[in-house]
Amino acid sequence: MLARCLLALLLLCALPVRGESRIEVFYLHTPDCPYCQHWEARSRGELLASPEGRAVRYVEIRGETLRQPILARHYPPEYQWVYEQIGPSRGVPRFLLAVDGRIALSVYGTGGYSQVFLPALKAAVANRAASFPRAGFPHGGAHARNDAS
Repeated sequence: MLARCLLALLLLCALPVRGESRIEVFYLHTPDCPYCQHWEARSRGELLASPEGRAVRYVEIRGETLRQPILARHYPPEYQWVYEQIGPSRGVPRFLLAVDGRIALSVYGTGGYSQVFLPALKAAVANRAASFPRAGFPHGGAHARNDAS
């Protein structure tokens, strides 16, 4: 697990996060996923209330069922670029971290979220804040959900 954490942080170091960088979090889920329901009940509120959650754009992409992949039609038009980068997704919950329109990190499961994704998100936000100290967090605070079926 330590190796996965280090890899996630190395990936983020490879992508330049600047003061003006746009950081987005994508949460892919389905209504019949018990692990998704667990994360939503225990962690989503904490993320959105945290400094990191308020500093990024948070987008939910909802599939129809665990039996079917999340496809392009599940993404709003403005986020088709995400689908183009990752393709169909079968595993949920899935967490994506994008920096300036590029998927920098993709993890599956609640364990991956807490052990890899959350530390990487904190590092990305801290790197952006460090390079843009006076203005705080530009581009943050927006949250969107897509329930298209």
